[in-house]
This record gives sequence, structure tokens and C-alpha cells, in this order.
Amino acid sequence: MSERTFDRETLLDLTVNIVPLGILAFFVLVFLIVNPWGFDPFVALISMGLLVVPFAVLALVTFVSGRAVAQDEESGTTAGELSAGNATLDSGVENELTSDGHPESGSVDDESDGEATDENGENSSA
Repeated sequence: MSERTFDRETLLDLTVNIVPLGILAFFVLVFLIVNPWGFDPFVALISMGLLVVPFAVLALVTFVSGRAVAQDEESGTTAGELSAGNATLDSGVENELTSDGHPESGSVDDESDGEATDENGENSSA
């Protein structure tokens, strides 16, 4: 059996983009078949452009994200593995994470009683 780019799980991940694609395709077909306002080339071009351009952009984004999801699934990297252990913030401060990947509660320094301190730990509000 040949290897497919989009397996069942990837298609399920992309459903949030496939549904709007179907809705846009439905309206393109409806406005091509049923022309309730008559045919004016300018109005037809604008209305089709407002449907076809978002359809094409969404189809491209769906394809690119589908390939990224498929490659990520092939490599075996999951979001849970990326957040396991310690998370380092941009400032270089490390926070302990719980087993579900969320920061531990109670990380506020209890000794400062919520008062602002400067770099040396001295109270700077006085």
C-alpha cells in the first residue's frame, strides 16, 4: 500500500479548514447557477472574487498546515513532549511545570507581600 501524505488523523485535524472550504464552494456554485440579480460583469467579477480568492488562500493554508501536521506526526514529536520538564521563558527564568505541562501555582515570592522590589531585593515603593 502506498504511503499517503494525509492520513485519517491529519484529515481530522484539518476538518476545521475543510468545512469552510465546502461552504465557500457551495456559494460559488449557487451564484454561478442561480443569478438572482441578473448578469453584470463587474458585479459578477467582484462577487466571484470575494468567494474564490478566500477559497484559494484557505486551500493553500490547509495544504501547507496538513503537510506540517503530517511531518510532525511522522517525526513523533508531540506538543506534550515539547512542554515536558522545565520551560524557559524569553527572560531566561525557568519555571517548574506540573505533570500536565502547566506552571506550578504559588510561584509568587511570599516574603515580599506583593510589594515592588528593585534589583537588590529592597523595597522600592518607599
